[in-house]
Amino acid sequence: MNSTNTALVSASIAVISACIAAYTTRGNSARAGFELARSLFNNLTSANTAKSRGILERYRRGTGPTDETSDIVLDQYFNLLWQFEQIHAGRQSLNQQHRINGTRPAVRYLDAMTSWHISEWAHRWLEIRTRLEADRGESIDDEHSLDTFNQLLASIHPKHWRLPSLEAVVNAQRLRREEREQRERREWEGQSRRQASTAPLPNRTGTP
Repeated sequence: MNSTNTALVSASIAVISACIAAYTTRGNSARAGFELARSLFNNLTSANTAKSRGILERYRRGTGPTDETSDIVLDQYFNLLWQFEQIHAGRQSLNQQHRINGTRPAVRYLDAMTSWHISEWAHRWLEIRTRLEADRGESIDDEHSLDTFNQLLASIHPKHWRLPSLEAVVNAQRLRREEREQRERREWEGQSRRQASTAPLPNRTGTP
């Protein structure tokens, strides 16, 4: 075998080795994607999350024990919201990898396992939230977590009938926050101007 043929064989082996390595890496990534999807689903159906779901459902129906205060319900409210937030983050990560790592099947698996839970809690959420705000006599500051839940719902059930009303809650919170921030900024700027106008002038030596 001459040097040219040897070089061609070496190049072919290198290409084949690279293809095998890429295929293996893609396969490992796909398996890791399924592991992530299973982990997210297991967290959603864990004993800890089941406790949150149970407390919230009893609260919605008005059948909870007297020691389940609004503070306890609020903790479970956010615990479940954060579970959905984790699912959304994991789903986004898998979607962004699908062209390189072949994670699209893992996303479909995750959606199939969690879509029912997401839809059912979207159906319940405003009822629980409205009652909880009334019982506590104050607004619930859940703008960012609820917005993430809405994004998750829209990605899986884009025509869910509860989506517009849930988005309206987030938009109202966002508007109030922006108005508050603008008011605080105007107050700070006014205070800064007053302080500047009352500052003593320096004397001729440059000292106050």
